[in-house]
Amino acid sequence: MDNLRDELLAVFDAEYRDHLRAIRGIVAAGCPDAQGLAEIFRRVHSLKGAARAVELPTVEGVAHALENRLSALLAARALPDAADLKAITDTLDEVDLLMTSAPADGEAHPSEDETPASATATENPAYVQVPVARLDALALAVHDLMSVAERHERLWAQVMDLLDESRAVMHAPERMRADPVAEFARMTRKLMTVGRERELMSGQIDRALLRLGEEVHAVTLVPAESVFGSLAAMARRIAREHGGPDAGVDVHMYGMEVQTERRVMQALRDPVVHLVRNAIVHGHETRAQRLKEGKSERLNITIAVTLTGVRLQVAVSDDGRGPDLQAIAARAAGQGLVHADAPLDARQLLARVFEPGFSTRGQADTLAGRGVGLSVVAEAARALHGTVRMEQRQPAGTTVTLTVPVSQRQRTVLLVENAGQALGLPGRVIRHLLRVRRDGIRLLNGAPFAVVPHRSGGMQPDRAQGDGQAEDLVPLVPLRAFVGDENAPLPVRDGAVSVVVMEVDGVRCGFAVERMVDVRTLLVSDATAVGLDSELVPGIAWQREDQPVFILSPDRLFARWRLRGNGAGVCFSDVDEAAPVVAVRHAPLVMVVDDSITTRTLQKTILQSHGYDVCLAVDGEEALALLQQSSRHVDVVVTDVEMPRMDGFALLAAMQADPHLSGIPVVLMTSRDEGDDVRRGMEGGARAYLTKQKFDQGELIDTIKGLL
Repeated sequence: MDNLRDELLAVFDAEYRDHLRAIRGIVAAGCPDAQGLAEIFRRVHSLKGAARAVELPTVEGVAHALENRLSALLAARALPDAADLKAITDTLDEVDLLMTSAPADGEAHPSEDETPASATATENPAYVQVPVARLDALALAVHDLMSVAERHERLWAQVMDLLDESRAVMHAPERMRADPVAEFARMTRKLMTVGRERELMSGQIDRALLRLGEEVHAVTLVPAESVFGSLAAMARRIAREHGGPDAGVDVHMYGMEVQTERRVMQALRDPVVHLVRNAIVHGHETRAQRLKEGKSERLNITIAVTLTGVRLQVAVSDDGRGPDLQAIAARAAGQGLVHADAPLDARQLLARVFEPGFSTRGQADTLAGRGVGLSVVAEAARALHGTVRMEQRQPAGTTVTLTVPVSQRQRTVLLVENAGQALGLPGRVIRHLLRVRRDGIRLLNGAPFAVVPHRSGGMQPDRAQGDGQAEDLVPLVPLRAFVGDENAPLPVRDGAVSVVVMEVDGVRCGFAVERMVDVRTLLVSDATAVGLDSELVPGIAWQREDQPVFILSPDRLFARWRLRGNGAGVCFSDVDEAAPVVAVRHAPLVMVVDDSITTRTLQKTILQSHGYDVCLAVDGEEALALLQQSSRHVDVVVTDVEMPRMDGFALLAAMQADPHLSGIPVVLMTSRDEGDDVRRGMEGGARAYLTKQKFDQGELIDTIKGLL
């Protein structure tokens, strides 16, 4: 019975949130009309019945009281006034607080501010509401896959028939009635038919699996409202606790319809709770102070959820006092986090507030002052392989932004090889991919540094290092020193060192690797059970059944680099004996167009290592503008197909329509290997079409050489 009730409570949790979300939406749209009032009444009535079914008498009683009030309005054919709307809002807040503060058996839970979301997620089974249309789509995807499997069985039967016929011919050729040559030709035609059918079926299987994967992933998505919807009520309660019964706060929420994995949303709830509490405690001002500064009477807090590509952002803003930079600097110096006379800008100072134990409050209370809240936020961001930053708002206030990957299972990484191991470096922290000539490495106090050139505006290509451009120096260390041999030398291949420049918390470092392989999106599993160093290697993926990829944590990698330093002196190790690449004095200029910074930098590195000059564009619109404005002729354009604003097909069409650009050969590169796309590209004027799944740098170089 306990298990059944736990399941019912989990289902009720999703149902009550859905009712509250819908009612709040009606109220937020303005004073409800008769139809809106009837919908609110229906949902309150359903909420009351559901609470009774799971034996939550307190929630049932609160809903019943509001139901009576709404029933009277409906009977009188009256619309709700301000007092009625406040009663509706207060009831929703009370239900939220009841559901997040105490269980049905009357035992006290820790407050929502103290209970980690992860604990709740692991102790109770999680449920999500799935639209019927989504289940229908999932069932259809499974049906398509089963249909392909049945065709595969029939195809296999044909193969076995051919095998039987061939065996019969081998063992008793004298029994053949037909001419042997004709019989052999017949069997060959049949085998070729089977081969074509198999190729067609392979594409159908890929598409069916892709569709099934997309539908399964969609089922796991939940809207932000289901996790953050109750925070408005919590914020109002904290404001009353901190500023007295008359204190108030207005909470504005945007992007609550954004959907992502439930585990990601749940993991973000605790950090956002801490940020809301922090905004109230540190942003609090008296009514007189706010009016004097031209603000509204009540503190305004905004929670905004946005989805940009594969990144989810949750920003918590307030219009309060804003961060006290002088107090932060003094506290940071007092804790030894910075030198007292060190010149630090606002960004560097605000990064210190996420250190454990950091607080500018002189006295701790139940809400703040212990220096725990923001460090919890930073730790949660790191656990989700994301980042957090604090900014000053103008003219007043604070914004804290959490940015994390949309999926915690799928991750885009740069694959590199080191001492026979396949390692994955998260694309989100990669800033440059370089090939540094052995004689181009700088030594400062005996430690090696790599040169990172600045790119000026316009059409200036990233050339080989050392051509007089403005430049930065980044420390250079062998990646192998942190994943096996701490005395490892810098690996040299073809007279140069391959360097991945990564940036964490505003600090950059170049890690030398033996070989850069590819950029892949991999399904990552927890590496704890494998017995690896789970701090440095939090995840593991598989390229093939027998080839693991160890996903490295950039935060832990940088932490170990800081402890180790660059080391004294530098030694090299030749990876192979191949002759170094000869630099081209007047190199052709290749434009790379791709909305992925990782793909752009990878292709740039490959092309530069083969002697080409390279210029970059983030989409077709920018590429077209650069092509039209450039004083230097572009020899080849290598472009992705699927991009925002202007895709590769549109860029190709625009170039063909421009007499000054129509002669430039275009190579299309895409993750899609659809026949229609290939035909569309070639008919549109593309000179070559390469797929990223089968990407081979040799094929890219050969293709470009053939076009020049």
